[in-house]
Amino acid sequence: MKITIFAVNEAAKECGVAQEAILQFIEDEWVEPFDQYKLSLDQEDVERIKLIKELKGLGVNDEAVPIILHLIDQINALHWGLRQGLNH
Repeated sequence: MKITIFAVNEAAKECGVAQEAILQFIEDEWVEPFDQYKLSLDQEDVERIKLIKELKGLGVNDEAVPIILHLIDQINALHWGLRQGLNH
């Protein structure tokens, strides 16, 4: 499976947010770049940025964003675990 990699400016265009917003999301540790040194982002990072944008658009404050992201990460991990269990 080929991984699509985005530079910050490309991800910003793809997500409809400012590059500065993405850099802030990275600084706040809401998004962990695929490549920390080059700040390269993969499709999962882009989808996470879109989610953050949606949450912020719904009026979610900065204190609640990491809590919501953590809960979503837990749900995704449980879902992945269930799928792995069903495939074995």
